[in-house]
Amino acid sequence: MRTAYFARALKEKQGNGIRISWITSTDALPLLRFNPYIDDVWISFEEAGPYVFDLVFSLDDERDALEGVASLRTHTVKGAFLHQSGQATYSADTAEWFDMGLLSRFGKEHADALKKRNTRGHAQIFADIFETPRPEPTFYGNPVLESQVEGEFGENVLYIGINAYAGGRWPSKELPSVEQEGLIKALLACGQRLGRDLRVVLLGAGPDRKRNKDIMSHFGTDVQAADTDGSVLRLAAVVRKMHYLITSDSLPMHLAIAQRRPCLAFFCPTSAAEIDDFGLCRKLISAGPDYCSYKPSADNTSITAERIMALMDYCWATSSALGEVVGQSSHF
Repeated sequence: MRTAYFARALKEKQGNGIRISWITSTDALPLLRFNPYIDDVWISFEEAGPYVFDLVFSLDDERDALEGVASLRTHTVKGAFLHQSGQATYSADTAEWFDMGLLSRFGKEHADALKKRNTRGHAQIFADIFETPRPEPTFYGNPVLESQVEGEFGENVLYIGINAYAGGRWPSKELPSVEQEGLIKALLACGQRLGRDLRVVLLGAGPDRKRNKDIMSHFGTDVQAADTDGSVLRLAAVVRKMHYLITSDSLPMHLAIAQRRPCLAFFCPTSAAEIDDFGLCRKLISAGPDYCSYKPSADNTSITAERIMALMDYCWATSSALGEVVGQSSHF
């Protein structure tokens, strides 16, 4: 999603004569299909077979992707590629990015240290790689789904979403259940103090939705578990309706930023600096010693409801994104 911001920037740089073909995974395909600046969206390298490319941006370090890039007919590869020896490497003009990853010429330990020291966001780094200005966040959803979801949310209600999960791969990205329940209680209490009709919307698909429904049963009608199982674009449409989102470093966070919805994101095993917030996202960073270690089991005990609410209170006090939604929005 973050890289797709650059499709428009590339078109504007090169003019209408450029054709952009994007190879992605099946799961990610819906996130790109409505982007008017991408001409082809493919889920296999075989689909690129008939074409010769002037330039390939190779931004994935996984072996199967690199083998796919090696199969393409192209004049230039910018990014990761397979050397003639079969060893994975990367071009010098993308070193800032890949030096911090698994392909790093310095080895993983030094790469992790570089990532922890890094202060530049994804959009800043990739603007240099694509040789374009830093783009603005954009997202192109399904208008039909967006219209359907629009009708499922009431008027004059303040909707605050919580995405406590991260898809299972990163357990330490999650907000523990006890903290999630504490956060819900604190948010509902805030709504009462403000005299607002506030609803908490819990996000999560599959088994995470079941967990949300179990939590919802403790709170009544002021808490709902959103149904996003059917489509990632439905998830995007639900995020679009949130006045504010509290989330792990995961897809809903990216969907919020891309759709210019104010949010608060918490970070434990991954880098907060890498996420360009565009003034839309407050970041809560783990106080644990293994913050930004990229360990699935990193210590996330410092990500608490109390710290989240303290940052939320700061947002209110400074009339930032949340304060503007609650205190100045014409909808209330």
